[in-house]
Amino acid sequence: MERDRTAAPATGRWKKFAGDLGIYAVGTLGAKVLTFLMVPLYTFFVPNPADFSYFDNSLTATFLLSALVTVDLRDGVFRFLLDAPDDATRQRVVTATTRVLAHLLLVSLCVLIGLACVVHIRYWPLVLLLLLGIIVNDVYSQMLRGLGLNKVFAGMGLATAGLIVLLSIALVGWLHMGIAGIFIANAAARLLPALVVELWLRPASRQVSWHLPWRDTARTLLHYTLPLLPTVLIWWVLTFGDRWFVRWFVGAEANGVYAVAARLTGVIYTFTIIIQQAWQETAILQYGSADRDRFFSQVFAAFIYIISLIAIAFVVMLKLCYGWLVEAHYATSIDYVFPMAMTAALFSLASFLEMGYQCACDTRRALVPSVITGILNVLLNLVLAPLMGVWGVIAASLGTFSFLVIYRYFDTRRYFALRPGWRVLVPVSMMLMVGVAGNLSLPTWVYIVLALTALGCTLWSLPARTRQLIKQLRQLAGGHIIK
Repeated sequence: MERDRTAAPATGRWKKFAGDLGIYAVGTLGAKVLTFLMVPLYTFFVPNPADFSYFDNSLTATFLLSALVTVDLRDGVFRFLLDAPDDATRQRVVTATTRVLAHLLLVSLCVLIGLACVVHIRYWPLVLLLLLGIIVNDVYSQMLRGLGLNKVFAGMGLATAGLIVLLSIALVGWLHMGIAGIFIANAAARLLPALVVELWLRPASRQVSWHLPWRDTARTLLHYTLPLLPTVLIWWVLTFGDRWFVRWFVGAEANGVYAVAARLTGVIYTFTIIIQQAWQETAILQYGSADRDRFFSQVFAAFIYIISLIAIAFVVMLKLCYGWLVEAHYATSIDYVFPMAMTAALFSLASFLEMGYQCACDTRRALVPSVITGILNVLLNLVLAPLMGVWGVIAASLGTFSFLVIYRYFDTRRYFALRPGWRVLVPVSMMLMVGVAGNLSLPTWVYIVLALTALGCTLWSLPARTRQLIKQLRQLAGGHIIK
């Protein structure tokens, strides 16, 4: 089954966007909810925050290495398959991706194994297995998206999360394998679904042809992805490097507590990923439409409202449930939840604005703001972390993401002009009010009344057009989920 690769007309693009949103919500949100439920299990059976910190640091390092090892082929294969006009082009893209990935994996694994023989790395075979699982799962799932198999992509995401849960319960909870069990569960859960899908449907092997000329396509792919590598590195510094700064300047135990808050606020990143995946395809296909600026502005305004509402509901729910959600050794992480939720919201806006570079295939221009932001983040961490500890790292993240959002908002005007309207200030201010109040010593009933008031004001301020669009999206997405 292949998607219609032509731009949807104005009357049908919301339907297509909502359909993709519903499919991605099933796979991504369902997957993240299942893995979110693993936080209590991990914190209970791994009572030492330093041990949990080691796994969290290893996981973040493998996410970075996966992009570097594959030269970010995951983004390239989706972008080029989405634009592929015929089966022959798709075959060349998949064949080139498979060949390049095989060469890169072979060289990289040899280098990493040699490095592990020289430098002591705890659980290094399991770290390599996790790296392999992340690479295979990421590239393969983006290939599925590019081939139009969105439902298979969503199903694979659910299967991965389900296996993480089952294997974690078995290895960590039942067999008491500690962080070794967490490594194995996360690695196996990423490899097995991809293997099963390929053996069952053969979406990749049907496209691969070893007799096709592939080198020119590989060069084109690399020409698109190589400029993304420095950006990927900077994004890693911005989204995951905070753990390393906490570990260096505050300590492993503090980093373990911080990592729990980061895992929990990952829920907001999850909603961002869902919207971003659906929006990525729609934005690329609608980039040439006559009313592009108006359409993009409507989506941007709705996006701000949705992210703000999610952040408000998320902070309130955690505030009320934190006592039983995490083990006592990690309880102090509640103080970090709201500012980290704000960081996630700013990350969401920056990711939305990044779409301009992808729509125009102008990935090299995305490098400039990313490099500036990365340098700013490192400098702020080096100054603030020794003075303020964990709070200094959080302040550095808030400052750098704020800068990036402002920079990209003006820089992407060369691609589209966004005019979300003044009303978007209402949900943002309500989000700030609820977050600040959560860190004050207010009676529970006062905080609940305040949160409900903020939600009411946000919903009341919705412009009629945005309210209609969100309602339409909810109905259409629900219909696709049922189907």
